[in-house]
Amino acid sequence: MKRAAIILLACGLAPLAAQEQFRPAERDAATAFAIAPPDMNSPFFLDPQAASRTRGLDYAGRDLNDTVAEYPKSRNSEDTASTRIKKFFAGMFSSVNVGPLRTPPTTEELTVEPEKFFLKDRREINVTYTIRNNTKKMTRLEYPTSQHMDIVTTDSKGGVVDRWSDDRAFVPEEGIVVINPKERIEYQEKIPTREMKPGESYKIEASSASQEKFSAAKSVSTE
Repeated sequence: MKRAAIILLACGLAPLAAQEQFRPAERDAATAFAIAPPDMNSPFFLDPQAASRTRGLDYAGRDLNDTVAEYPKSRNSEDTASTRIKKFFAGMFSSVNVGPLRTPPTTEELTVEPEKFFLKDRREINVTYTIRNNTKKMTRLEYPTSQHMDIVTTDSKGGVVDRWSDDRAFVPEEGIVVINPKERIEYQEKIPTREMKPGESYKIEASSASQEKFSAAKSVSTE
């Protein structure tokens, strides 16, 4: 009887022993799938305070509270991107004439001979004043008197040294001069040098006495 009881007890304890034998393996499997706590020494570890600060930054590292410029909705506004680009290139090429080159209607030219001279050798100098018509139509010049031009000589300070018309008399009658297309008129005169001084520079300016105020200037120097 005792022997039978011992056998039954052994049979009952055997499953329990087997169960206890497999429990460590179950604990090891659970441990393998468990999530380990973060390593605080890892460069990827971020504490809660740093994480809250990071959430306030976007991907570019810019604070989301910063003011972001917005382009205006109006297409004609001066702050639009297209307007700014136009202003940039307009300022860059402001000194470049991108339009068609046009010849002026008339061209005035003054020739002085000589432009540099010794006063002791020259009592007069030759002046040629030219008005050229550059258009395809006739140019009509109307004069209130018989005077068609004038020549004024000034020194370096702007003082008048000689005026060609001062010692000439003109008839008070109207006159008309017509310049054909692509042609010119010339006035050849002489101006005195008696009021000039050696070692000085002078400005000689010729102008038309017509209603259309044409003019041209040239500088000369004396020795």
